[in-house]
Amino acid sequence: MDRCIFCDGGLEKYFIKRFEYWSIYLCEDQNYLGRVYISLNRHGPETITELTNEEWQEFKIIIDKVSKVLYGLYKYDFINYLVLQNADRNHFHIHLVPRYIDARILHGEEFKDDRWGHSPFPAVKKEFDEKLLIKIKEGIIKEL
Repeated sequence: MDRCIFCDGGLEKYFIKRFEYWSIYLCEDQNYLGRVYISLNRHGPETITELTNEEWQEFKIIIDKVSKVLYGLYKYDFINYLVLQNADRNHFHIHLVPRYIDARILHGEEFKDDRWGHSPFPAVKKEFDEKLLIKIKEGIIKEL
């Protein structure tokens, strides 16, 4: 099996909250302020149709809550919900990608959605200071 960032702890420093079936992680690429992963706690499945009814029910509760928290914190203008099964395709996860018409300033850093009105990818890769990422994560945790 290829490396799995969810199973091997590759995202532990960005861990936000664990539920029975799902966990939330801050995406280390914050080109879109507040971007998070909602990851299934079990390894697999390869397709969305393999989720159980219980997983779907909990997912609905989580996505509603997280969407509201992100809106409360950052006032996004739109949000993309993306399922991208690729290199880590054996671990089901969904990306929540807040989108912004105008730039946002947080902790002195500007977050500008250069692809507003288009698919969020490919986005220009931007490095963020680890301390800033932890502040964003802590802000989300506080509101959840």
